Amino acid sequence: MNRRLAAIEAKRARLLERAARERESVAQTLQSWEQPLHFIDRCVDVLRFIIARPPLVAGAALALTLLRPRGAFKWAQRAFGLWQSYRWLTRKIAV
Repeated sequence: MNRRLAAIEAKRARLLERAARERESVAQTLQSWEQPLHFIDRCVDVLRFIIARPPLVAGAALALTLLRPRGAFKWAQRAFGLWQSYRWLTRKIAV
């Protein structure tokens, strides 16, 4: 019985060591993702800020249109293209 208990304890110790090594490996891998994920979080925060303030967006669009009509037209084309891409993608995902 003592041999069996000793074998179980030895296996447990090996498993604990392995788990510690795997935790360290995962922590190192996640550390390399910290900066890109932080950047994405900041972008999402900015997007939420803009979406929560439609008058701000309308004012910026009006100012852009008045100051640079060609630039406003180019941005409108890009926005329309992104909107169409979004609609196409959501239809493909829904099917």
